[in-house]
Order: sequence, then C-alpha cells, then structure tokens
Amino acid sequence: MFSHSEFDIFDGLVRMDLRRFITLKTVVEEGSFLRASQKLCCTQSTVTFHIQQLEQELSVQLFEKIGRRMCLTSEGKRLMPHIHDLTRVMASIRQSAQQDAQPSGDLRVATGETLLAYKMPQVLQRFKQRAPHVRLSLQSLNCYVIRDALLGDEVDLGVFYRVGNDDALEMIPLGDQSLALVASPLLQHVDFTRHHQHIPCSFIINEPQCIFRQRFEGLLRKRQITLENTIELWSIESIKHCVSANLGVSFLPRFAVEKELRSGELVELPFSEQPELITALCGYHAGKVVSPAMRAFIECIEESFATHEKMPG
Repeated sequence: MFSHSEFDIFDGLVRMDLRRFITLKTVVEEGSFLRASQKLCCTQSTVTFHIQQLEQELSVQLFEKIGRRMCLTSEGKRLMPHIHDLTRVMASIRQSAQQDAQPSGDLRVATGETLLAYKMPQVLQRFKQRAPHVRLSLQSLNCYVIRDALLGDEVDLGVFYRVGNDDALEMIPLGDQSLALVASPLLQHVDFTRHHQHIPCSFIINEPQCIFRQRFEGLLRKRQITLENTIELWSIESIKHCVSANLGVSFLPRFAVEKELRSGELVELPFSEQPELITALCGYHAGKVVSPAMRAFIECIEESFATHEKMPG
C-alpha cells in the first residue's frame, strides 16, 4: 500500500502529463526545442508549452540558453535521472502488456566485432524470418562499452564476452570459445611456451581494451616474454591478412581463424597446455522487461550458437 506522502507524489506525477517528461527528455537528447519537435512530430510551440508547464508545476527553471544551445540548469540536471527512470518504467509497463503480441517496434543490439562477423549472420537470418516487423539497430562495440551501454539503457541486448560479474545484468551463457595463437607458416618455429625470453616479432591486435589482447599480454607478462612491438588494427580481417603476410602473430577466437587454419594460410602456435577460453554471453539489464522482440532475438541467438557448437571443426 502507498503511504499518504507516496500517494501524493504518485498522484502529482499522474496529473503532470507524462508527455511533458518525454518532451523534456527529448529536448535534452536532441539539444534544441526545434530538433525535439521534429523528433516528436509536433510544433516547436508545443515543446515550449510542455516545458513551461513542467517548470510551473515543479517551480524550477529547467533550461537556460547558452549561445544557441538550450542547456539544463543545475535543477534540471538533478531531475534527469528520475525522468529516465520514469520513462523506463512506462516502457516496461507497455512491454508487459504486449508480452503475447507479435514482435514489433525497435530493438537495439550491440555486439563484439568477431561475434558480429562470424556468429551473427545466421542469427540475423533467423531473426528476420521470425520478427520481420522489428526495426533492428545493430552496432559493433568493445565488450566493456557494451556492458556500460546495457547498464545505461543505451541498448536493449548485448552479445559479447564476459568482462566481469555484474549483478545489474541478466546474462545468458552462449558457451566457451577457445582462443588460438596464430602466425604465418614461416613463423611456426617460434616457441611461446619458453619463459624469460624476447621474441623479435610483432603482436597484431586491436585496441588495448580488447579482451583477447588483455588475456595474451597478461600471460606474456606472467611468463616474462617480450615482443618487438604491437601493431593495432581495428578490423579482424585486416589483422588476419597482416599475420598471413608474416608481419607478426595474433591471438584470436578459434572460430575467427578456422578457415585460414584449414587452408594452411595460418598455423596455430603452441601456447598453453589447456585451451585458453572466453565465455560468450547475451545480456540485458536486470530491471528491463523482456519484450517480444528481445525474446525472439534471444531465441535466435541460442539456437544459432547451439548449431555452431554441433558443427565439426
């Protein structure tokens, strides 16, 4: 049951038209009343009216004009976390009421690059057939960035590798993926199992926050092995091309180099007695209601990963 004070607060929020809060959130996101009106498909005067009503009801000034941009006042900034919570709750109520409906609306998914390139095409094919009316937004991000985007409700689902435990996220395991140290056949004599040495070759990998890079560099430090230098590239395909051209070695998920290993373009170098594994996950915010579109995507990814696990090689 509500206490009298809680009921008064709730009643006051109900009486304040929720559209005004959505207008406020949109102005902040878009940076101007004009762009907010364009996104909300209304007139600029309507946006101005909603903001003025909110300011009167809350007895605060929400915006101040700095140059040509409307900026939140300190009072407005303090209000925004509550606005985000409110809009998130309303979205959850809407989704709960549509649990048995056909998947529709928008779905925001972020995934790691190797998963996007080598695991997601089959997922996307299944999802297109199962949920043709969903507007899917898909982007490739670093695993740490994906985790933060899920926590900030910037994406609905993340498909990435485990980068630590987080109680605020619901995690669906998609299986362990093995990592392989690969080189061109000309470097197959290089021994990375011997400790305390300098190996005169390059490590070719992407950004410092790459989980494969962190794992490999951590093991090298433990073995006191140094390399000539590190070549940073964003594209996994570019990394593989450089490795096959004998420019250095790389440490990548085995599924990303299976084709090149089978053809002999790359060779796997001995590295650890036990396979080095990383865990693939599908995650979403623990406080988020799973919409029909989210559920359909999760089912597609679980089915696709299960199929890949059964495939030989």
